[in-house]
Amino acid sequence: MHFFNHLLHDHDLALILLAAAICAAGCYVGVGLSQRAASERGTARWHWCFLTGIVAGCTIWATHFIAMFGYRSPVPVSLDGVLTLLSAHIAVVGSCAAVAVATLSRRLWASATSGLLFGLTIAAMHYTGMSGYVFAGAEVRWDYGLVVVSIALGTALAAAANFRLSGSDGTKVDIGSVALWVAAIVALHFTGMASMTIAPLAGTVVTDATYSGVGGNALAGAIATISLMIVGLGLTTSQTDRRQQLRSRLRLQHQAMHDALTGLPNRRAFGRALAKRSAAAEATGAAFALLVVDLDNFKPVNDGMGHATGDEVLKRVAHRLECAARPGDFVARVGGDEFAILLDGVRDSSAAGSVADRVIEILGRPFLIGEQIAEIGACVGISLAPHHATNPSRLVNHADHALYSSKRRGKGRWQVFDDTLLEAIERRRVLEAALRRAAVREDFDVVYQPIVDSSTDELVGAEALARWSPATHGAVPPAEFIPMAEELGLIGRIGMTVLRKACREAMSWPDSIKLSVNLSPVQILDPRLVSGVAAVLHETGLPPQRLELEITETALLGDDELALRTLNRLVALGVNVSLDDFGTGYSSLSYLHRFPISRIKIDGSFVNQAPVDANSASIVRAIAELGKSMDLQITAEGIETAAQREFITSHGCQNLQGFLISRPLSEAEFSDLCRAAGQERAA
Repeated sequence: MHFFNHLLHDHDLALILLAAAICAAGCYVGVGLSQRAASERGTARWHWCFLTGIVAGCTIWATHFIAMFGYRSPVPVSLDGVLTLLSAHIAVVGSCAAVAVATLSRRLWASATSGLLFGLTIAAMHYTGMSGYVFAGAEVRWDYGLVVVSIALGTALAAAANFRLSGSDGTKVDIGSVALWVAAIVALHFTGMASMTIAPLAGTVVTDATYSGVGGNALAGAIATISLMIVGLGLTTSQTDRRQQLRSRLRLQHQAMHDALTGLPNRRAFGRALAKRSAAAEATGAAFALLVVDLDNFKPVNDGMGHATGDEVLKRVAHRLECAARPGDFVARVGGDEFAILLDGVRDSSAAGSVADRVIEILGRPFLIGEQIAEIGACVGISLAPHHATNPSRLVNHADHALYSSKRRGKGRWQVFDDTLLEAIERRRVLEAALRRAAVREDFDVVYQPIVDSSTDELVGAEALARWSPATHGAVPPAEFIPMAEELGLIGRIGMTVLRKACREAMSWPDSIKLSVNLSPVQILDPRLVSGVAAVLHETGLPPQRLELEITETALLGDDELALRTLNRLVALGVNVSLDDFGTGYSSLSYLHRFPISRIKIDGSFVNQAPVDANSASIVRAIAELGKSMDLQITAEGIETAAQREFITSHGCQNLQGFLISRPLSEAEFSDLCRAAGQERAA
């Protein structure tokens, strides 16, 4: 009761409220600065501790002196300048020390120590400041019990404030800590004031208090103005820093969720967007489609034209995808040359297919990069939610399966997932494992398709053809397992297996019969090919001039200089080289001029139509004439009818091959054919 009577009757309420406002504002800013200091490390932490100490110290000092100016002293009062300045220094230095300790650790000892320092700072400032008040003609009496209580209250409340601060996340100013700081300052000040009694000496005239000839209200206003300026500086600094932190945080969040090159959302952002839509699809049946887009021919562009050009192509691909998608669709870059699009509200494959058509069409247009033209393309895999799945991982897997299927069908295609794709994927997985085992065990058969002289029907050679029949699936067509072997990097090993078997078996044939073996485009680019062929010839003893290696035009497109060096080295061994499927590819005459080719083989697609199709007939005649003019041997493949044979023979093709001549034969069957041919010649 004494405390409240003292507060209400012995003070100017307006100045007390001003002191409270200064205290609340300063504590609010101080708590915010203290949180900022705790979040820093190194030198920056001490800078923020110092700024916090300045604001907190000025707040404590201003609160004390403004409240003191509001105290109605019964006698005139003057201020001791040295003690008044000393009290200000105590407030600032002690606050800096208390804040520094509080920021060292979030443990209880740091909060307790900091609270003790803060409480003792308030007490030391208060009682030093009180010592600087000179009451003329009066005696000051102290209730030391209340003095102890004031120090205990200030220390306990300050410790509670710092302990609460240690548990805050620092994202916003902790109002509870502000209230405890205010309570610590106010409780210590007014409890300390209640412990003081001013007793005028006998004969002293009681008048309104004055301070060194200046009114208390004027002094209080000056101190409040200066303090508010300091607090405002701290607030401005804090808010400016918070805005910078917010901008930095937003920038980091953007960088974390967006691709640096294209500016599109990245894989992480795509994962979140897909998870959100998947959850909605599962909960409410909300439909959406996932399109996975994979670029065609990007690697040759990136490697051949340079990575800078490749990066520019990716940027423009991103822009074109945003144009192809509908407004509001989610477009992301999820890999090097892989993108994804989420189409909200799409329930059926036709709508998703329309977007896929636009994507394929717009990415199929040439890209003009500086003076270079880059031509790529795209394939698209599609999965639908909730029809196919609502689980994000399953949706992605289904779309990937559909993408894989579309790429196997050719470039510039799209495919919607269906259950039959899983069967194809499983078949592919099993076959890949079986093919790896077969490559190690050399578990391949070789059959031979006879080649005859067109004018005499004499057997002149055979083309070796690889066959594979795994126990789990039966015979697998070469058109299926050869591309698979190329993708898996097994074609070199398999090719050498077939070459070795064929050369070994050809040693039992008559010397006049040549052996033709196909080379994959991948093998042509293998630096070990020439040494491998030389080793097989040495191992089997087959004369090099009896071996003819068949290549396709596509083998010359990847790196024609490397291909030229490889073929020249093979010819140096004594091996002949033929160009297979002539006319179906680019058919550049420069190949025949630059490369050491001794034979060209007319593709069966022209031979089949030659007797009745004028265009095919013209192509066959042109190839035959070309062979004659360049002194090249000509072999026609795919002879199936007597009319085809007659047409081909009449145009000067030296050798014939096809089902009309013979189907592919096993080694035993071909050996029997060789013996029969030898007996006919002998007869």
